Amino acid sequence: MNSHICHIISNLAIGGAEQYVVQLSNYLHSTGRRVSIVAGEPHTLARRLNGDIHVETLQMHPGANRSLLIYLRMLPAVIRHLVAYFRRERVTAVHTHLTASAWPAWIAAKICGIPVMHSKMYTAAHGSRLERVLFATRIPPVLVDRFLAFTRYIEDEIVEYWHASRSHIVVSSIGVDMARFTLDGKTAAASRAAFGFAAGDRVMLVVARLHSDKDVELAIRAALILDDPKSVLVIAGDGPQREYLENLAATLPGRTVIRFLGALQNPAPAYAAANVLLQTTRGPNLGVVVLEAMASGLPVLIAYRNEEEYKMALDTFDGRDIGALAKATPEAMAAKAAELFNEPEKLENWRREVRKFVENRHSQSFAYSEMAEHYSDLERSGR
Repeated sequence: MNSHICHIISNLAIGGAEQYVVQLSNYLHSTGRRVSIVAGEPHTLARRLNGDIHVETLQMHPGANRSLLIYLRMLPAVIRHLVAYFRRERVTAVHTHLTASAWPAWIAAKICGIPVMHSKMYTAAHGSRLERVLFATRIPPVLVDRFLAFTRYIEDEIVEYWHASRSHIVVSSIGVDMARFTLDGKTAAASRAAFGFAAGDRVMLVVARLHSDKDVELAIRAALILDDPKSVLVIAGDGPQREYLENLAATLPGRTVIRFLGALQNPAPAYAAANVLLQTTRGPNLGVVVLEAMASGLPVLIAYRNEEEYKMALDTFDGRDIGALAKATPEAMAAKAAELFNEPEKLENWRREVRKFVENRHSQSFAYSEMAEHYSDLERSGR
């Protein structure tokens, strides 16, 4: 059977879901499978796709407008476009990633008799209103043949909130390109020198969009409570909160140095230069930044706010003693960071362990070959 996997996503702007689609598509293409993407504008990441992966431009929802009425008015035309595309291009499996663009794709795929997989990208607490309403209807399990979870925690949420059977859930990983990140003393020394860090500096790193959901303010307050002139908090990212966070860092007391790098095209040198990654985002589900950090041999300190986030954090480390957790208060985060810096041997052991963990469980070569098998099973189910 000729295979054609079609990914459906709202757009190809820079983000975790979008990067996953691009990287997975490139892998599938490299193994000889036909793959295409249907996405609205912007197509920021399209230039990273292998040359002959087609991107079909289709605006599937009203974007920032978020009007449900406009969305419903758009729906019939979007479905017709997708039905025509699926039939013309002989699509054999549809993989949807975000709910707003998924809904018309499910209907179109059902009309065409094509099996569907849907990724759960966010935890229930951080899903969109449309997602919560749509899945409360219990219609999606009728239209979706397989659900994709990136952690066991997300698998449990799919069962609890989306009412799907575990037999219809596959668990995989977002995957990380191990070749892009190294655990090497010379690389680390060169990166630290390039950033101007002294040999004894204790470097904490945040890699995140500067948005309230990422709670970078927590990292800044914790770093300043640490009040250590040998400690440096490096913030790699940009976004609507940047001016506010820069003013906060400038006005709060504390001797810890805080540096804003802006968004980095290549975060690998920052991972190599740091001693620990601070993961302060709300709903800390296992994502690209944490995987890249661990692939670089960088231990992670995760902030949690409640029992659900605590379980997510444990899931990140697969229950192993290879990372640190702290309550999401500045005082608790500062205390845990100080504890880690006072145990250099433990941090050094974790560097080797987290690299090995990601290589064995989350490398793209492992995760994407596993996904290729899931697609084969999905296509067989649609025959």
